[in-house]
Amino acid sequence: MKITDKPQRHPDATYQTVGEESIIIKLSTGDYYSLNDTGTMFWELLNGDRTIADCAQAIAAEYDAPPGDVQSDLLELAAEFAVEGLIVV
Repeated sequence: MKITDKPQRHPDATYQTVGEESIIIKLSTGDYYSLNDTGTMFWELLNGDRTIADCAQAIAAEYDAPPGDVQSDLLELAAEFAVEGLIVV
C-alpha cells in the first residue's frame, strides 16, 4: 500500500456507525471489525477518490495531529483492511 493509492470500501463490506465508532461487517464471512472515531473517519473517507495522503491530511486537521504520524498509522490500517478484504485499490 502506498500513500498515493486511492482505496475504496469493498462492496462485500458494510458498516454501521454508532456515536463516533463503527462496526464493519464482511458480508461473505460474517466477520466484524470495530473502529474507534479516528478509524471511522478514515473508513468514511475511503471512496476511491482520495489518496491515503488526502485522508491523512483531513484526519490530521480534525485531530490537530502531525500529518506524518497520521500517514504512517493510516498506511498500516489500510494494509490491514486490504489483508481482510475490506478495501480495494
